[in-house]
Amino acid sequence: MNLNAMKTGIIIFLLAAVAVVHHLPIHGFLGTHILHRELFFFPIVLAGLWFGLPAALFTSAAASIVYAHFFYHNIDAGRISVAVVGLQVAGFNLMALLTGWMVDRQRRQRRERDFLNETFGKYVSKAVRDEILDGRVSLKGEIKEVTVLFADLRDFTRLVESTPPRDVVTIINTYFKSMTEAINAHHGLVIQFIGDEIEAVFGAPVALEKHQQWAVDAALEMRTRLSQVNLQLANQGFPPLRHGIGLHTGKVVAANIGSTQRLSYALVGETVNIASRIEELNKDFDTDILISEAVRQGLDRLVDMNPLPPVSVKGIREPLHLFSIGKQPFLCMESI
Repeated sequence: MNLNAMKTGIIIFLLAAVAVVHHLPIHGFLGTHILHRELFFFPIVLAGLWFGLPAALFTSAAASIVYAHFFYHNIDAGRISVAVVGLQVAGFNLMALLTGWMVDRQRRQRRERDFLNETFGKYVSKAVRDEILDGRVSLKGEIKEVTVLFADLRDFTRLVESTPPRDVVTIINTYFKSMTEAINAHHGLVIQFIGDEIEAVFGAPVALEKHQQWAVDAALEMRTRLSQVNLQLANQGFPPLRHGIGLHTGKVVAANIGSTQRLSYALVGETVNIASRIEELNKDFDTDILISEAVRQGLDRLVDMNPLPPVSVKGIREPLHLFSIGKQPFLCMESI
């Protein structure tokens, strides 16, 4: 017998036991006002706690029928009014509603937490989680202006070929952990890891003012953290890592995408493709952080950057106007 069947049996037994008690010759205050009232709350509450609102209401309805039947056939109408019986029946149903609603709400919250963990993994911030749980963010599909970040390790395939698998996992996890912390610290969200590449977004699913600046600041911190990661890896005897970061701002479709078996939060649109291409262009320009003109226009303080010649990319209609971020950024309060 499984657990749910056992719980159902207990509730049915309690209902039957109370029904039997109702027809025992118990007189006076104890029989009329105690045993024929309070005992019914036990199966009602248990049904709500174990199975939720529908089961609680069904149990309450059964208890109400037995309770009303007892008074109709055994109690002098002159001593207790129909209104009193009706009030008690209402009390049964109110208890069922409260208990069932509370349990269903807790179960729904657990499902939502599981859903968020499945969709965003461990990389969703508390602020994003709260926005979604409060119903202020749609995951069914919406067009949003965001800044997309791609980061990719250089020469990692060669490292994989010459390094034991366990060491490869140690290296990539050390890198991912540090870069994710940098992205989260600047209100970004890691969308996915693709091999040795990171895709992140600033401005979705929760809108973010000046998402271009937050994204650039995250990229700069990622540069700093990479030096720290390399120091940590060097102490373990591993070679240093290099990466390229590309950023682009534009419109995307942000939604849960996938099948009925598995969903993931994803971004769709040309903006994502351009950001990925910009990241790849770091190899051609021998740079580590490249941003588009759209990102530059959204910055609210000066950053040391160098303009690059317009570059045409296959699949992109217009030439890209890019800027490389200098090694030593300087900040001030002036607007660009």
